[in-house]
Amino acid sequence: MRDITLPVGDGFADLADARGVTPEELAQQALARFLDVEATVVRHHALRLALRHGSLLRRLGA
Repeated sequence: MRDITLPVGDGFADLADARGVTPEELAQQALARFLDVEATVVRHHALRLALRHGSLLRRLGA
């Protein structure tokens, strides 16, 4: 895994403190939520494409 450094404002540390977590933990939680939403969008599009092009996928052996 690669480390990524992102600049954040003072408000980010304040929010983390208010939530009782470190800024790193808050960033990790935010990234996990973002990736969950993106994964859902990708699954939705994959299902839509599979349904729309099902006959082609069957002919290709997928």
